[in-house]
Amino acid sequence: MAVSASAASTLPLLSLHRASENPSPTSLSFPSSLRASPLRSRVAASASAAPPAETISDDQVGDVPEATEGTGIPIPSSIGDDGEQLAPKQKIRIKLRSYWVPLIEDSCKKIMEAAKTTNAKTMGPVPLPTKRRIYCVLNSPHVHKDSRFHFEIRTHQRLIDIMYPTAQTIDSLMQLQLPAGVDVEVKL
Repeated sequence: MAVSASAASTLPLLSLHRASENPSPTSLSFPSSLRASPLRSRVAASASAAPPAETISDDQVGDVPEATEGTGIPIPSSIGDDGEQLAPKQKIRIKLRSYWVPLIEDSCKKIMEAAKTTNAKTMGPVPLPTKRRIYCVLNSPHVHKDSRFHFEIRTHQRLIDIMYPTAQTIDSLMQLQLPAGVDVEVKL
């Protein structure tokens, strides 16, 4: 990754000079033509004579990953090991829905206890936005259209993630007795 003098001469304002061989934020400095000069004098100075650009060899640059062709985006050297630690290969996502908050909270506690007894890592319960369905009903069947009743149904939702489940975890979740007013959706 060497910068040639011809490419840098077309863009003199963007060239940086290194103060030493050890690259650190404190050792980088701008050319003297860019420091505190007014814009007119900078443009006149760059039009008359562009400062020579330094060539940086690959051994002077530290651990900078190479960019992909044409995009300028660096690619990490090894993704495999770090990526597996960040995202588990298997996880169970449990989504609970209920019209009544105490029922859904009790169900969340039962699921969390069952997962913790089998040493599975859990995340949650995460409260998701409550869905409100509003029904408008006329008060009178024939007249008084301005008089109406409004009824609403609120659906409360919770999300629980179980990372690294074992066979014991799945068995304990299958044997749970949850209340009838809770809808459970399980995704692997």
